[in-house]
Amino acid sequence: MSTLELRTEVLRLVNEVDADRIEDLLSSIRAFVAEEQGHDLQTDTPEIRAALNESLRQVSKGELFSNKDVIKESREWLSK
Repeated sequence: MSTLELRTEVLRLVNEVDADRIEDLLSSIRAFVAEEQGHDLQTDTPEIRAALNESLRQVSKGELFSNKDVIKESREWLSK
């Protein structure tokens, strides 16, 4: 595939992402670009701290997912 074809496909796939997941995609793209450009990722942001605190809260309440469940959900998501 040419670069133009690849970019077109990336944009097509982005347009298929559910609205409630678009922020996750944006974060992933930003991380990818930062890594490609050799920039250090900011790991101490209010958003990351909030996500980590939420994770800790979930763990303390026993709201966990098994590896099996995560792998199953990932495979389902990737097959869409």
